[in-house]
Amino acid sequence: MIINTYKTKIAQNPEIKMLHLKKIISTELGIGMSTIYQTILEYKRTKTISSPNKTKIFKSIKDKVDEFDKYAIRRKIHQFWFRRELPTLDKILCVINEDVDLPNFSRSSLHRLLGYMDFEFVKRGRNCAMIERNEIVVWRRKYLLDIRRYREEGRPIYYLDETWVNAGDVPSKVWCDKSIKSARDATNKGLSTGAVNPSGKGKRLIVCHIGSEDGFVSDSLLCFESKKNTQDYHDEMNGDCFRDWLESVLPRLKDNAVIVMDNAPYHSVKQDKCPTRNTSKPKIIEWLESKGEVISRPMVIPELLLIVDRLRPLYNKYVIDELVKKQNKTILRLPPYHCEFNPIELAWSSVKNHVRMNNKTFKLNDVKQLLIEGVERVNADMWKNFIKHTIEEEEKFLKMDFVVDELMAEKEPCVLNVETDDSDDFDDVRPLSETDE
Repeated sequence: MIINTYKTKIAQNPEIKMLHLKKIISTELGIGMSTIYQTILEYKRTKTISSPNKTKIFKSIKDKVDEFDKYAIRRKIHQFWFRRELPTLDKILCVINEDVDLPNFSRSSLHRLLGYMDFEFVKRGRNCAMIERNEIVVWRRKYLLDIRRYREEGRPIYYLDETWVNAGDVPSKVWCDKSIKSARDATNKGLSTGAVNPSGKGKRLIVCHIGSEDGFVSDSLLCFESKKNTQDYHDEMNGDCFRDWLESVLPRLKDNAVIVMDNAPYHSVKQDKCPTRNTSKPKIIEWLESKGEVISRPMVIPELLLIVDRLRPLYNKYVIDELVKKQNKTILRLPPYHCEFNPIELAWSSVKNHVRMNNKTFKLNDVKQLLIEGVERVNADMWKNFIKHTIEEEEKFLKMDFVVDELMAEKEPCVLNVETDDSDDFDDVRPLSETDE
């Protein structure tokens, strides 16, 4: 538009000055003079112009589905194994799409999402099913055996976690009087017509706390206002902030305690980050020499990384683990995707429910006060019940892994249903290899 108008004006009056021309084009098109000047300047130099429109960034399926929905999907898959039933993709798709609280998926989208969630479609013997990757299963079993051992030793166990609360948090469902048809009708019946819902989610509080069977640890609540407009509340915390908070909390914990936490990045800041295959060769050599290794001959990167792997156990340590170890305490990390092993999640549910049910002003300061009240309401008896429920979940998973082995070893026929339509579901069909045949 700018260039076409520019050419027209120049053809009508070749002697027109640029400043005057910019003003005329700006008035006619409603575009800023700076944009007009830069566009014409680019055209004069290159005889072409580039589009100012940025390429739209499309979210992948793993970014579209939030963590709560991913957790619910994982639980539905686990339920198949608890019932001693093989979870195939079609079965999983059916139960997920029947749940009104979960998004609807196409077969191909669900297949991609499960891949991101560390599931894989396997065939063992004559059975096909969706199972978790081996490293997830091994991590889970190690955690479950470790925490069982710590309980048998009588060590105090504390659970910590972070969450968030929005200023606009209210109950998602309320009872409505369908006999009220309009605002006038409500006024005639003496009912209020004022707004009872916030206009949006509003500002957000980031919250961190720690508790045990004795309840939340007193004077250990960390609560601050979110400054970033991101979906993931983990973006608000960093390693320094978390370390400072935990350092202040440690003296309030019992001696020889075990602290259970998840694998958020700020929980796992390395003391001395070991080189990886993405590290440049000079940096790898520099790191090895700083550890006393002598590189006596020219080596390629794979050879250098072999030496790094040999040294990794000595230097692959976390800042938080070493800090806690000095206080005669132990860090135990939850396996990925298993928030049901952390009873503080149930405590957060109670706290957030208190906020939602009593939030009337939608102001951040009032919500913060409701949050504090909600935390105080979660007493030691409630924590004991939360931990009891968690132990029951742990026992179910200890048994489930053996059920998976047993069912996958059974010699039952496996039928692959391939529909002959033109939908994008063909993206999910995995071609059989010679081994499969």
